[in-house]
Amino acid sequence: MKKRMPRRVNGPRPARPVALIWIALVPLMVGATSARAADYQPSAIPGWQKILFDGETLYQPQDGCIRAEADGSASGLIRELRQPLGDGARLSWAWRADDMLEMARPAAEKTRGGDDFLARVYVIHEGFFFWQTKAINYVWSRQHPVGESWPNPFTGNAVMVSVQSGSDGLGSWHRFERDVKADFKQFHNLEVDRIDAVAIMTDADNTGGYASACYRLPELSVSR
Repeated sequence: MKKRMPRRVNGPRPARPVALIWIALVPLMVGATSARAADYQPSAIPGWQKILFDGETLYQPQDGCIRAEADGSASGLIRELRQPLGDGARLSWAWRADDMLEMARPAAEKTRGGDDFLARVYVIHEGFFFWQTKAINYVWSRQHPVGESWPNPFTGNAVMVSVQSGSDGLGSWHRFERDVKADFKQFHNLEVDRIDAVAIMTDADNTGGYASACYRLPELSVSR
């Protein structure tokens, strides 16, 4: 598939072209059921932009969180940070879901056909060249135990890390904290001094399914 840069739709142009978002996330589009370019546009959540790959996952404020609802769709919310990191800097967030991902076309998570998740949080470090951009995806896995990691099936520049597994914990809030410097060293063998963006995504495009979750959006604490 020929890859194209995102095109702007409906609304004002972002403060700068979101090249790092496209580089880190467009591989997810490659496996989508509709082969079209990714779109980015403003969202209703201040400070966050929508990026659409295949259909639109709906993100709406609800009861103190952001509710995501994906019906055969793949889109996310992303926020540019460009924050310096010190030792011990932490990325924190919370999520909740009442039901697991429903799949019309069941497939293994480590394959392109099964790369859908009830909830996921991205942390992105932009390289000097586009091929040096790296991402870590913290996911609610339906198949793999907490702590297991694997390469994203669409790109070697992203690693998937299971931070929650299976149906345990459905119906309850779960809070997470990650030492992002340590994680980039462990999963990418990369020393990083800043984080350029964070993102969330609930997606069900590859399995043709349905998923819904609520997020308390990621925040980065900066240690020096």
